[in-house]
Parts: sequence; C-alpha cells; structure tokens
Amino acid sequence: MKRIFRLFIFILILIFQLQPAYASEGAVNNLNIDVIIDQSGDATVTETIELMATQGSEFYQVMNRMNQKELTMVSVTRDQTVQYAKLDNWDPDALSREQKYNHFGINDKGDSNYELCFGIEHQEHTYTMVYHVTNFVNKYQDATGINYNFFELNIPLKKASIQISAPQSFQKDNTEIYAFGYEGKVNFEAGRIKMISTGKIKRMQLFSKTSIPFAHYDTTYENKTYKSLLKDAKKGSDYDDDGVGALGVFMALFVGFLVVAGVLLFALADQGDSRIKRYIKLSKKDKENIPNFHDIPTHHLLYASFLVDQTGLNKKYHNPKLIAAYMLKMIRDRNVHFVGEKKDYVVEFLEMPQDENAKELYEIMQKAANKENKATRKALESQMKKHYKKLYNWFDDLYMSQKKYLHDQGHLHKNKIDDQTVEDIHHTYGLYKFLKDADNMDEKKVLDVMLWDDYLVYATLFDIADEVKKQLGEVHPDYYEQSDYRPDYDTIYWSMLWANSIMRASNTGYSLSEQQVRSSGGGGWSSMSGGGGFSSGGGGGGIR
Repeated sequence: MKRIFRLFIFILILIFQLQPAYASEGAVNNLNIDVIIDQSGDATVTETIELMATQGSEFYQVMNRMNQKELTMVSVTRDQTVQYAKLDNWDPDALSREQKYNHFGINDKGDSNYELCFGIEHQEHTYTMVYHVTNFVNKYQDATGINYNFFELNIPLKKASIQISAPQSFQKDNTEIYAFGYEGKVNFEAGRIKMISTGKIKRMQLFSKTSIPFAHYDTTYENKTYKSLLKDAKKGSDYDDDGVGALGVFMALFVGFLVVAGVLLFALADQGDSRIKRYIKLSKKDKENIPNFHDIPTHHLLYASFLVDQTGLNKKYHNPKLIAAYMLKMIRDRNVHFVGEKKDYVVEFLEMPQDENAKELYEIMQKAANKENKATRKALESQMKKHYKKLYNWFDDLYMSQKKYLHDQGHLHKNKIDDQTVEDIHHTYGLYKFLKDADNMDEKKVLDVMLWDDYLVYATLFDIADEVKKQLGEVHPDYYEQSDYRPDYDTIYWSMLWANSIMRASNTGYSLSEQQVRSSGGGGWSSMSGGGGFSSGGGGGGIR
C-alpha cells in the first residue's frame, strides 16, 4: 500500500512539474505558415496556430521595420468554425477581455511597427490568421529578393513550417535561399520554398534573391546591394562565404556523423524509400525466449543482411558493416585480397565478382587502384570523398536487389513476409545469441572451420566481429591456416577498418558538398544564428 501511495505522490509531482510551461504563459504546439506572392510582389500570408493558453486575453504577433510594406489583417478563425469580427483600432490596454473576444485587429505602434492581434479562449484551440503584405519583395541596388522574419515569439514554440510560392516556380537556377533563427532546413520543394524546423526555434527568417519578375517592391533598400546585406546576414552564422571555412568543415563533419548514425533523414529521406521496412518486431520477451541457434540461416549475403535488419540489430541505412561483409565475400571468392603489413596494407584487385552487388562495390573501389591494380586506404578515402554518390547509389541498388530477391524467392507476398522468413529471422537472432555467448566454448570447439567463415560474416553484420575473433582464437588457434581467409589473421579487422574509412570518407564528401551548396544559396540546413538587422517582420509576440 505504501508503494502505491508513493507512486501516486510521484505522479502528482511530475504532473505539477510539467504543467507550468503551459500554465504560466502558454505555448504554440505547431505553427504552419503559407505565403502566396502574387505577380505584383504583394503577399497573402495564412498562419495556422495551434495555441495552448491558460491565461491572457489576446494573442499578438509583432511586425517591425515594415517600411513600405503595408499590413492588412484579412480574417481570423477559431477551430475552423468561429469567424472573428474586425476592430479598426486595436488598443491592447484600452480593450477589455470581452471586447477582444471573437475580434481581431492591428495595433499600429508607429514608425512602420505593428502588432497583429486577436482575442483568445483558454485551453487548446487552432487559430487561422490571414493577413496581406504589400511590396513583400525588396528592391536592392543589384538584385530583387526577400528578407522577411515571419515571427519571433516570446512563448514556447514546438515546431513550425513555412512554404512560399509565387506565380513562377522557385528553383535553384533562379533563386538563392538562406534561413536564420532556427534548427531545421530550407529547400526548394515542388516550385516552392519550404522552411521546416527540426529543433530549437527562435525565429524563422528567409533571406533570398530571385530573378522572378515582380511589379512592385519595397524600395527602402534600393541604395544597398544584396551582396553587402548577405555578407552582414552571414556574420555570426554558420554559413561561410568561401563555401567551407573552419566552422563549415565542423558542420560538415558533424552532419556526416549524423548520416553515419542514421539520424540524418532530411537529406536522405528519399533514399530510405528503397529500404524494406521492419516486417516484424522482436519484443524483449521474444528475444529472451529465442534459443541459441548455431546453424547458418542462409548463405546468401543479400538475404542474410535482410534477416539481420529484421532482428533490429542494424538500424543504419548506410551501414559500413554491409561493406565489410561484401569485402569478406570478395576475399573468400578470390576477387580481392589484402597484401602488405600493418599500416602498409593495400587491397589488390584480382578478378571481377559474379555477384552483382559485390561487382558494383568492386568497381567503385577499383577506381582508386594504381597501375598494379592495388589501392591504399588513403587513395580509397580520397576516391570516396570525391565520388560519394557512387557508394550511396550502391546502397540504394543493394536494397532494391534485396526487395527483388524476396519477391522472386516467394518470401514476400503483398507486402507480407512468409512464415519461413519469420522463422529465419528468429534463427538469425538465435545465431547472434549463440555467437555472443562466451559460456558455450566447448560446443564451439567441435564446429567445422568452414562454418566459422560464415560465422565471421554474420558477426560482421551483427557488429560483434571482435568478440567472435577472440573466441575463435581459443577454440581454433590454427583457424587461419585452414580458412578461406588465409593466411592473415587480421583480414576481419582490416575489412572492417577499410569499410569504416570508405563510409566516413563518403559521408564527409557528401557533407562538404552539401555545405558548399548551402553556402551558395542552394538550400540545406538553416543557421540558428546570424541574419543581420535589415529584415522586415517579427520582433516578438505571444500571449498577454
């Protein structure tokens, strides 16, 4: 009884600890902004605001430094049903809560500074606010473009997205885009500019130039050059004028790390479509109940990698363990081998593989070979950094081949795997448990040496090759004298080392390329900092 009471008190404390973020000042759970620029250069902005409020009488959004841009509030709707009425003169101090209720208006603060305001109800509601901005596009001395801070709220904001369209499509060949004030992305998408948050949000500011023609402009900046304003905007940001500066390199390597870890999904989202989804999910209880299994579920590497994926032991799309496994396959098939000693090891290319996926990887690696058909790790890293797309395409092709194999072998029927495949997945996890188990060494001693060749491939896919190698040294000290991996005990180690180098170099190449595109206005990650002091738009707002 005491334990239940303590649990109850703990839950109450937790509830009260979580509540103040909403109770004290409110929060915006989601903010979606749709901007339509017409041929004249004016814009209609529709904001959908999912607002949680427990106090206050109105929501307000600050629009500062509007200059020659004229603001007009068009409408406000609550929960898509309650249409608000417009008040011509909105004075937040003079209006009572009742007067603000179901009404909206603009508070003109002078000097081209405004507040967009509307009355609110407490608890969570969705408000749709529509306003019109004239001369949304700016005229610079050397270009035309947009420099607009869409919002800068003083209350918590969980996530936000903005999409901007014009009579002509925004494309990389007619528009540069930079985004400031939030963690997320800015990209061209279906002819629109799309800004979306993935983390912290302070504000969402777009800075761009475009060759799309418009009739009317804000000419406040016509004596300033876009180039000079862009330089000011980039100050303090992680955009770099030279494409890849010190901070740019750091960002590139960091993004590369995320790609390796399987977290970087914005940039690689379309690639992930080729990978087969998890058809089963082994629960903790399933994993406990699956017995050790020492037979090989399949000798087909393409199917084996699928089975390992399905166990949940591999969650990466660009997985260096797959590269290492295919390198081991090529070594066993006498397509390649390692020669030299320690750090002077090189890969010698002997014969083109018959397996299509191995053949494609062989051709990618062979590009780094010298006249003697040998490649150092440094040469291979240099090759991968420049031609990372080839390796990324290899992963795409491999997963597509995996899908085709499953269909052709009858393992996949109308997006469902058959019972035999489910059994193979369980056996694969059982093999993982068998290889991990250090208490079954006597059982492992009687196993055939050739079986260990397959075990090492699976161990590589399981990412436990080092553990299995140590066991192998105990149960079969003379293993490498009889194995297909002869004569070098370090074959497994070097395969994994080279695979990691290949993947790391490819990811670095990808990241540096993305940084160069990003720094030249081609889209990509936004910058939390920077933006300069010349934008029109948000300067605060929230609930009061």
